This record gives sequence, C-alpha cells and structure tokens, in this order.
Amino acid sequence: HPPLVFVMSASPPSVPFWGPVTANYDWCESNYVISTYVAEFWNALSSVPTLTVGLWFALKSHKHGYGFRFSLAGWMLAVVGFGSCAFHGTLTRLGQIADELPMLYSSSIFLWIAASLRFKVNKDGDEKSKRLGYGLLLYCVAITTAYLNGGFELFFVAYASTVLAVAVTSLSAVNESPSKKTTKPYVLYAFGVYVGGFLALWVPEQVFCGNQLHHTHGHGHHHSPLQDLPLPLHAFFHITSSIGPLSWLTFASFEGLGRERRAPIIRWGRHWLLWGAKAPEVVPTRRKTRSN
Repeated sequence: HPPLVFVMSASPPSVPFWGPVTANYDWCESNYVISTYVAEFWNALSSVPTLTVGLWFALKSHKHGYGFRFSLAGWMLAVVGFGSCAFHGTLTRLGQIADELPMLYSSSIFLWIAASLRFKVNKDGDEKSKRLGYGLLLYCVAITTAYLNGGFELFFVAYASTVLAVAVTSLSAVNESPSKKTTKPYVLYAFGVYVGGFLALWVPEQVFCGNQLHHTHGHGHHHSPLQDLPLPLHAFFHITSSIGPLSWLTFASFEGLGRERRAPIIRWGRHWLLWGAKAPEVVPTRRKTRSN
C-alpha cells in the first residue's frame, strides 16, 4: 500500500483498491487519480452534503416535533448521501445498490408527506395517511425485488414517476394552502434546482461520456472533453441534489406545522452540518396540543 492516501497520478492503479468496476455506471471522473482508496474522489466527496443535510433536518424534526414522516424523510435523505458516497467511492455493484434503492424510498417518503398534506387533520385523515404509507412501502418492496433481479429500466421509470408525482402533488397542495405566499417559492425552487441540475449536469455526462467508461478511462478511446474538467459535472449535481430536497422539506414542514395550528415561522441560520451555509429552519411558535 502507498504511504499516502492522496496520490496525484495521471493514470489509475493497475489493481484498484475496491477491485474491478462492477457497477453499471462509471462517470466522467477518472478513477483512483486523487486517492488510491477512492474510485471517484470528487463525486464521493460531493455526496457528503446530502448526508449531512439529511442529518440536520432529522435533528430539527426531532427538536421541533415535525412528526414521524418528516424525521423519516431526513434520515432517509442521509442514507441517500451515504449510499452515493459508497457508490462513487467503490464503483461496485453493491455500492450502486446502496445509492439507487434509497433514492426510491426517499422519494416515496416525500410523496407520502405531500399526499398527506391533502388529508384532513383528524382520525380519518390519519388513517388515510397510514394506509398510503403502507401502500407506498409495498410499492417500494415490489420495485426493489424487480431491481435486484435485473429490472433497472423498471426501477428508473418508477423513480422518475415517483418524483413527478411528488411535484404534481406538492403543487396541488401548495396552491390550495393559505400559506402559499410563503411556501410556494420553496416548492418552485426545489424542483427548479433539482430538475435543472439533472438536465444541465447529469444528462451531459450520460450523453458525452456514456456508461461503462472503465473500459476506456485513461486509454484515450472515446475521450470526452468533460473528462478534462478540474471538477466533474456530476459532483455539482450532487450539490443541487441536497439543496433541492432541503427546500422541499422546508415547504412541507411549514405546511405540516401550519395544519396543526402551530404558527410556524422560517428562520435562516448556519450550522456545521450545512457546511457553514445559510439555510431555512421551520420553527413552530406554538406548542402542539391534543386538540391539534
């Protein structure tokens, strides 16, 4: 083993630390160039903010009492970030599974929250939300089974459809909300950043680099100018993938507290889990009561 983790090299090691690439995707970033222990260093590092943003929101949900669904959304977003680190750090099939499956479960939790905003705040509404939660869980299990048996195309369609359903349901809920002047900008910003990042950062790497680049990395074949960038586009996509969900969770938690008549407000502040960046925090100004 080399004495240093960071070894700037023009070519990857002959024997990769995590073994041969077994994932279906290998992005534009050259493998094992920054570190002999990390396949795609920048793509792995840029996944960490998604993990820490998820942790930050889960902690705020516990502190302010957003509810179980919101806490679960925060923790699952953190799992998405961890899985992305594992995928890009190893480029193994197991790492890819750890990255992609949590994305489906996370988006399904978002859909559960968005749809539940349409239900009345009473026992009947709670029962509808529970049934929807169980239904979405069965949906995720079914897609997971197909995915693990080679049904990647079905998984991709299911994930895209779930994100679309979140967008439609969220816009429908916010347009009927008395707080839409406050929360609608967060919804629009969330999907604008996420979809914009997908189109401007994720898609170009697919078009100009293609998949399974481990066959050609460092060999001068099928070379793309995107491989010469100092930082890969996909790394910036990870940043938009942490900003978008946080903006959406701001909308949803504000609406959730408002439905419980807890008079929420939005405060902006910094936190080390947010890497020093300013972010909105939804704070209730009234305690939750039994009548709520």
